[in-house]
Amino acid sequence: MLGVMRFKGKTADEAFLLLKLDQAGDKLLESKEFGMWVSYMTKINKKHPKTAMVTTLTARYGDEGLAKMLEAGRWVEATSKIAGKLQIAQMKGWLQNKKSMDDVFKILTLDKGVDNILTNQNLNALGTYVNLYNKKYPGQETSVIKELMVFHGDEAVSKMLEAAKKVPETHTLAKALQTAQFKLWFVEGAKPFQIWKMLNMKKETWMMNPDAQVWRGYLEYYKLQKAANVPK
Repeated sequence: MLGVMRFKGKTADEAFLLLKLDQAGDKLLESKEFGMWVSYMTKINKKHPKTAMVTTLTARYGDEGLAKMLEAGRWVEATSKIAGKLQIAQMKGWLQNKKSMDDVFKILTLDKGVDNILTNQNLNALGTYVNLYNKKYPGQETSVIKELMVFHGDEAVSKMLEAAKKVPETHTLAKALQTAQFKLWFVEGAKPFQIWKMLNMKKETWMMNPDAQVWRGYLEYYKLQKAANVPK
């Protein structure tokens, strides 16, 4: 605690600069000086220290820059705890300020098309945000797959997931999200022929169409669900 006494009377940003944290770059969270700044912020903002930290950091790095830094920090053992706490504080701020899901997609850079979305580390952050959203708005629950479909469209997401299943690095996640998509379609009452039409399948060429795998997959899922719901 003695180390932070020299900042007495200083604002959050002044203390940040005195510690030369503006020069830390991507290593900010790992810096010993950042730990000192966190201690100082906790001392002068006893009620909402994490909110105060996020406010200061957002002013300096922006929503997008801070979000990227915090999500990356969650996967480093030395910084995972503080990064996780600050990420929650940042996202609660988004909810408090009523940022739209479109805004959140842009902040998390999940708005650039679907092709590389499964390798975007911020997809994990979207999952964290969705959990917070669902707790704040019971009865209006959403999901990662639902929001991906709303933002990028059912067709684009379904084709991306089918392709990603063929890549070892994304196979497991793609398979889980595809099952979630099929479940959502089923719950919403989508029939296999509607998925056929969505994919612009043609009777003459469908057997050579790679998108047919999506339709086949949903047809199988649909039949299994229907069979499971038949009264015994």
